[in-house]
Amino acid sequence: MRWWPLLLVFASSVAAAAPTSLAVVVGSNASPSRSQDPLRYADDDAIQNARLLSMLGARPVLLVSPDAETRELFPGVRPDGPATQSAVVAAFERLAAQARGAAGPTRLYIFIAAHGDVEGNRAFLQLDDGRLWRDDLAALARRVNAGETHVVIDACHASLFVGSRGPGGDRTPLGAGFSQRAGGPAWPAHTGFLTARSSGGQTHEWTEFQAGIFSHEVRSGLLGGADLDLDGRVTYRELGAFISRANQVIPNRKYRPEVMTAPPDGALDSVLALLPSGPPALELEIDGAGRAFVESERGVRLADLHVAAGTPVRLRLPTDLGAVFLSREHPPAEYHLPPGPGRVLLSQLTPESPRARARGAAHEAFRHLYALPFDRAAVTTFHADADLVATPEPPVERPLPRWVPWVTLAAGAAALATSAGFAVSSHRLHGSASATTDGVEIDRLNRSMARQDRAAVLSGAAGGALVLGGLGLLWWNGTF
Repeated sequence: MRWWPLLLVFASSVAAAAPTSLAVVVGSNASPSRSQDPLRYADDDAIQNARLLSMLGARPVLLVSPDAETRELFPGVRPDGPATQSAVVAAFERLAAQARGAAGPTRLYIFIAAHGDVEGNRAFLQLDDGRLWRDDLAALARRVNAGETHVVIDACHASLFVGSRGPGGDRTPLGAGFSQRAGGPAWPAHTGFLTARSSGGQTHEWTEFQAGIFSHEVRSGLLGGADLDLDGRVTYRELGAFISRANQVIPNRKYRPEVMTAPPDGALDSVLALLPSGPPALELEIDGAGRAFVESERGVRLADLHVAAGTPVRLRLPTDLGAVFLSREHPPAEYHLPPGPGRVLLSQLTPESPRARARGAAHEAFRHLYALPFDRAAVTTFHADADLVATPEPPVERPLPRWVPWVTLAAGAAALATSAGFAVSSHRLHGSASATTDGVEIDRLNRSMARQDRAAVLSGAAGGALVLGGLGLLWWNGTF
C-alpha cells in the first residue's frame, strides 16, 4: 500500500492542472437601425447559454435584460448586468483579474446572441446602448489572456468577426495563426470560432424553439448531442458536423442556417468542451430514438437531435427546470424523465401518449431541421477547408445606397448658399440705386434687383426642399 501517496500526489497534480473555465455571455434584442426589427429570443438564448456553460464547469458573467416573457420562463435567473458597452468592458476586466489569479491554465468562452451589421467594412454587434466592434471585442479577449479562447456568435454577418475582407471584397483564407495576421483583428493565440451564417448573411429565430436556430443547435450539441464517440469531449469537428447535418435538408438556401467553423490553430479535433459526468446533470442515454427533442415542463426547448440506429447519444440535462420530457417523432411517444441528477436509459422508460401541442406559425422551411440522423459518416465527411474561407456576403440591404441622402443634403446646402449669394447681391444693388439720381440707371438697377430676388427665392426654396428631403432619406434609410 506504499503506492497510495504517489497516487494521491498524481491526482492532486492533475486536478491542479485542470483549466479554469471563464465565460462572458451576452444577449441583446436591440436593433441597430429603424430598418431592422428587434430580435425576440436573444435574451432567452443568453440565459440558456449561461446555464449550459455553468453545467460545463465555467463561471459565466451573464449580461442581458430579459423581457417579461423571458422572466416568466426563467424566474430564478439573476443577470450580472445589462448588455451595455460599459457592462461588457467591466465583465472582461473582472475575468482578466480572475485569470491572473488562477493557479493553472485558463479557458475563456465568449457567447453572444445579438443583431450584427457592417459599417465601413467593419463588423459590429448591437448592444442595448451601442455597438461592440469586432476589433474592440478582440482587444477585450486579449485582456483576459486565457490559454485558449472559444468564441460563439449568433448574429447577422457574424462570420466577419473571424477575419477581415481581403482585396476585392473576398475573404482571406484562415490558416494556422490567423488571429495575429496583419490587417485583421488581433485575437489571442489559440482562439477558435463558431459563428452562424446563411446565404444572405443573416441568422434566424424560430418560435418553435423560442430561440435562435444556431444558438439552439449549439446547445443541443454541447449538451451531448454532438458527442458521437461518447468520450465526454465535444470537438470542433463534431459540433460543426452536428450543426451542418441538422440543417442539411432545408431546401431553400435563404433559410438554411450554416456554421462557420474556425478551430484554434486550424485543428478541427481541438476540444471545445468537456461534458460533465454525474451531478448536477441528469444523464440520459438514447439509442435508436430517431428524431426527438427534450423540453422542460414550462415548455423550454432544451435540445433537438436525430439519433441514428446503433449510434447512442448521452445527453446532459439541467435539473433546475422541474420535470423534463423527451418527445419522439416516429412512432409518436413521450417520455417523462425522473427528476434529479443520475443516469437514465431511455429504453427502460415507459412511453406515454404525446401531450397536445399547439401549432404555431413556424416557417415551413424549419420543419426540415434534424431530418437526417447524426452518425459517423456525418463527422468523417466534415471538412474544414470550405468552412475556414467564408463566402463573400452581400452588402447590407438598405432602401437606397448610403451616398444618396448625403448627396441630397449637400445639394440642398449648396442651393441655400447660392440663395444667400443672390440676396446679398440684390441688397448691394438696392444701395447703389438709392445713391444715384440718374433715372435710366435706377431703372436698370431695379430690373437687376428683381432678377436677383427671383433667383434667391427659387434657389432658397429648392435648397430647403433638398435639405428636408435629405433628412427624410437618412431616416428612411435607417441611418438614424
